[in-house]
Amino acid sequence: MHHLGIGAAHRGKRCILITDEHTITVIHLDTGEILATNTINPARTYWRNNEKEPGRWPDSPS
Repeated sequence: MHHLGIGAAHRGKRCILITDEHTITVIHLDTGEILATNTINPARTYWRNNEKEPGRWPDSPS
């Protein structure tokens, strides 16, 4: 099973997922806003949201 990192702020929102060979794009169904873009890596179970800054550490790369 794989998990998409979308963000807790978007929990419960209706969305549509568009996939291709290398990415998954999550779009809010009502507004059309792109909530997340995730790169597919079959070797990992969690795929981070590329739209967000990592932000947890003070010296995180931008």
